[in-house]
Amino acid sequence: MAFQILSIASQALAAQELALEVTGNNMANATTPGYAVESVDLTENAPAAEANMPSTLVGNGVTVTAITRATNAFLSAAVNNQTSAVAYATALAQGLSQVQNIFEEPQSGGLAEMMNQFNQSWLTLSENPESLSARESVIQDGQTLASTLNGMASQLTTEEGNVNQNIVSQVQQVNQYAQQIAQLNQEIANVAGSGQPPNDLLDQRDQLLTQLSKLTNIQYSNGPADSLDVYIGAHPLVTGVQTYQIVLNRVGVPNSSTGTDTFTAEQPVWADNGAPVQLQSGSLAGNIALLYQQTISGSTAGPITAGYLTGYGQSLDALTNAIVSLVNSYQESGYNLSGASASSTPFFTPSGTTAGSISVNPSLTPDGLGAAATANNPGDGTNAQNLFNALTSGKMTIGTSTTTLSGYYQALVGLVGLDGQNANNLESDGQSTLTSLTNDLQSATGVDLNQQAVDMIQQEQSYEAAAKLIGTQQAVVQSLLAAVS
Repeated sequence: MAFQILSIASQALAAQELALEVTGNNMANATTPGYAVESVDLTENAPAAEANMPSTLVGNGVTVTAITRATNAFLSAAVNNQTSAVAYATALAQGLSQVQNIFEEPQSGGLAEMMNQFNQSWLTLSENPESLSARESVIQDGQTLASTLNGMASQLTTEEGNVNQNIVSQVQQVNQYAQQIAQLNQEIANVAGSGQPPNDLLDQRDQLLTQLSKLTNIQYSNGPADSLDVYIGAHPLVTGVQTYQIVLNRVGVPNSSTGTDTFTAEQPVWADNGAPVQLQSGSLAGNIALLYQQTISGSTAGPITAGYLTGYGQSLDALTNAIVSLVNSYQESGYNLSGASASSTPFFTPSGTTAGSISVNPSLTPDGLGAAATANNPGDGTNAQNLFNALTSGKMTIGTSTTTLSGYYQALVGLVGLDGQNANNLESDGQSTLTSLTNDLQSATGVDLNQQAVDMIQQEQSYEAAAKLIGTQQAVVQSLLAAVS
């Protein structure tokens, strides 16, 4: 009986000492990202028969059967899905914020001001058709307008290039995370096979899943030997220790009106079959949405259309083309200061019909402006007046809209602002939901320092009780020895 009591007490000491170590580790990692609280699973040993009373079974102490980590698969998946949704909205909001300054109106030196200034210069010329200074102002204001459009196009192109580079680097990150998850799958299998709990490795893998969720939408399921299989859409990214690489394929973003490509973007595709990756959320999908859109169903990919930034650029090109066509049309139908036809000297270079290429014809001189509507009539400003009317209030088809030049641009400015506001709202609302889900997950799997303090007191008291049991047993034995000596 004495040896049985000592065995019970020594096992209790070992169990409570281990429990104290686990509690201490929990408290030390209370603020460690991705750490899941651990607990000691204590199991009562099978009772044993008392030596002096074989028919009586007596408790036989306690054994630590496992050190388990807290998990909540439902909340973890919900947090990862919402993380991906917020990252998508954040990428959109950041990309759109970079271009909102380009289209901010009204602003000094903005396109609206330059368009109005150019229009007014034609009105002034119509009132003073023989004035060289008025003619020079028209050309100068045309150059300023062209320069403004060139600058806006350049800024858009720069931002599109930055987003394209984001796609390249984020695809590299996805591949790196996939390799790390596959490596952890192997390490977890090795540790679990040795009979040890791979809790720290499981924490690392869960943290990688969260980081991966920021980049792209993922689904995952448990495989053999505690491995995890990860998918993007229907295609695997990781299965056990095998990874599937994503590579980049260059695709053109066509203009819906002309059919010609206005930008070349990087498209993530699977290396094994060349199919586009089914990206629905995450910052990678958000950056792609800024450049192009494409519906993907299984292995079938729909046509590529313009994204947010490229769409704005195409709209700006459509506006530029309308300005060039309108001004050149009136210029070529008018008569210059010498009374001759101005048809051979277009105002804008005919080949420069985009925002990035528009320029005033370098061969045009102030005398060559077609202000007059009739020949040999230098005092006639009718054609300049008609052009002013067309520039300010004339309706025409621009892209898919029938409107005025200023109306079209105002609609574009409004669209940029609305898209940016919607992205900001999506990010804000999504972040609120993510914060709530993260708090729920933290409550379920994180470290509660108050609870750990209570556990520590209980474990300490149990340890002291086991130690006291040993001391009591020793005192009893000493008393018995003294009695028989």
